[in-house]
Amino acid sequence: MNALLEIGVEHLPARFMAPALKQLETLAANLLAEKRISYKSIQTFGTYRRLVTVIEDIADKSADVQKEVKGPPAKLLKDANGNFTPQSAGFAQKNGLKPEELTVVETEKGPFIYANVKIKGEKTDKLLPEIFTNLVTGLEFAKNMIWEESGLRYGRPIRSLIGLYGDKVIKFSVAGVESNRNTYPLSSFGRKPIKVEHADKEYYAELLRNQPQPVLALPEERKEALIKTVSNEAAVRGYKADLDEDLIAETVWFTEHPVAVGGDFEIKFLTLPKDLITTVLKKQIKMFPVMNDKGELQPYFIAVRDGISVNQSEVSDGFKKVMSARLSDAVFFFENDKKDGMEKFNEKLQNIQFLEGLGSMHDKSQRTQKLAALLCEKLGKNQLKETVDYAASHAYADLASHVVYEFPELQGYMGGCYAELEGHKNAAAALKEFYFPLTSSSELPSDEAGQIVSLAGKIDTLVGNFLIGQIPTGSEDPFALRRQAFGAVRILLEKGLNVSLKELVDNSAALYPAGTPDKGLSQLPGFLFQRLALVLEQRGHDARVLDAVSNWYEMPLPQIEALVSALEAVKTGEEFASVLESAKRVCNILKKAGEVSETVDEKLFELPAENALYGKIHEVDSSLGCTVNTARTKEEYLRVLKTYGAFKEVLENFFKDVMVNAENEAVRKNRLALLARVRRYLTQTVADITKL
Repeated sequence: MNALLEIGVEHLPARFMAPALKQLETLAANLLAEKRISYKSIQTFGTYRRLVTVIEDIADKSADVQKEVKGPPAKLLKDANGNFTPQSAGFAQKNGLKPEELTVVETEKGPFIYANVKIKGEKTDKLLPEIFTNLVTGLEFAKNMIWEESGLRYGRPIRSLIGLYGDKVIKFSVAGVESNRNTYPLSSFGRKPIKVEHADKEYYAELLRNQPQPVLALPEERKEALIKTVSNEAAVRGYKADLDEDLIAETVWFTEHPVAVGGDFEIKFLTLPKDLITTVLKKQIKMFPVMNDKGELQPYFIAVRDGISVNQSEVSDGFKKVMSARLSDAVFFFENDKKDGMEKFNEKLQNIQFLEGLGSMHDKSQRTQKLAALLCEKLGKNQLKETVDYAASHAYADLASHVVYEFPELQGYMGGCYAELEGHKNAAAALKEFYFPLTSSSELPSDEAGQIVSLAGKIDTLVGNFLIGQIPTGSEDPFALRRQAFGAVRILLEKGLNVSLKELVDNSAALYPAGTPDKGLSQLPGFLFQRLALVLEQRGHDARVLDAVSNWYEMPLPQIEALVSALEAVKTGEEFASVLESAKRVCNILKKAGEVSETVDEKLFELPAENALYGKIHEVDSSLGCTVNTARTKEEYLRVLKTYGAFKEVLENFFKDVMVNAENEAVRKNRLALLARVRRYLTQTVADITKL
């Protein structure tokens, strides 16, 4: 048998829906576990007006349970005459047992009286009122309302409740609303109740689907219907709809029966930048743009209404008026911005604070410009200097524009549009992609100038925040520093930029005014290390191998990846594994010895194994030459790492034949110095293999 709960509410915001349904599933599982009621599955679904939970194959009663209840100390079981004491008799009665049924159990604190109590399960229909009530009241929302005397705080007022167990109504009430079996049609079709006869997901969905004005209760069904109706409306005009995933997801949650309504707008609006138009459509008025096969914007829109209307043309006219008003506002902002221009925007940045104690956005812009210039020089990209200089010095200019004030998501893009209008075509692309990547895995800036400027801006932001102690903790990251760090690491690694994170951070920190307090810059390397490990993992590497790259902070990131790849290639080999164990043994011995010199005196060698190990060090040094210091590629690192295998036999013989802690102090120190040379080679040459 199944159980069904429907919470009928006033219009919930779309952003509340997915979290609420997830909470319902978790809450239901916890409440059923608490009551010891088994079930097959819990399914949650619904619309902005109804949150539904179906519990399939729920047991008809809760499980019996055997419970041991601890009582008084064992000495109180019987008195001197062998009779049960008042304490033990009372304890037995309290737990529904005869005194003879009590047992004595030895515990850490001595023997105690115990009652083995069997708690019988209760019928599910007797427990469901409490479970349903707690399911309803247990939901939490980002914002709440209070609308009735009990003071329940909820996302929107509750207007109806359904509680069913099979075909039986489960009676309970919340916020003055009594449960029954009635749900309701689309809000535009009045409040005539629809009776839900029994608890079943498919039946419930079919019942609402077959109403004169269908309600699509299942989110996946609404999504399919939405994509179909929007696509068809665009196809009628010979074009394609821009099926933006975020807009689709949002529209699914603010409709119960999505129906596309198409319309057109004045061609004059197409003079606006494309992304400005699509942002107005998607973000502000929740409409789908229409494109041709080349991705060019067309003067049409597709809105979505809830349910079919007999006056679709009037509905379309209403949507068109709303859209025209919003696009007219955009034209007004855009034209005013063109009159002001980028230089005036830059001046206005002096009045916009970056971070408290770190000056204005104008100051940040100048630091970004200087750091980008240093990067150009370091990377040998002097031919890009003019483009990089303009883009970096104007990277934040559009923050002072009217359009970005209204549509913050267009920052960067609008700066590129204004730069292009003013004749800075090369810098325009860099500005449009300045904030790329927008997520940890999305597209990077496409050209070299854009990569340099974007990297400089991200590093300056990270350094500034860490200087003032604004460091992400747990899930808190108000300045999106994790995304900034991901972006910086990905640009360096994926675009093959030959500069280390240490160089970037040190140069950036030096650009801040003297006397700037440092409350946490020392934590930035560790923060960047975590992001680097995650990026390497996304690229198919074992992130744990990065621990062995001890000087990672001073290495260009492509070089780090080459070394990680080489370490992954050799670390599972039998010969390398043997050397690894010996290296760990060497390090443990030296750790216990304290401070040890690396100066070795061959005259103090007493055994062939000492000479053999010392000779192997010189042999490997001679064969590699300067390769150790010049290795950059995976192949070059492999050549170095494969020489580690040469130490396998000599180290095994050394530990078999040589007593390191010799009685003679000079001999002992000499042997420790020899091991210190081995340690340096195996842990500091290119990597610390003991960390693998």
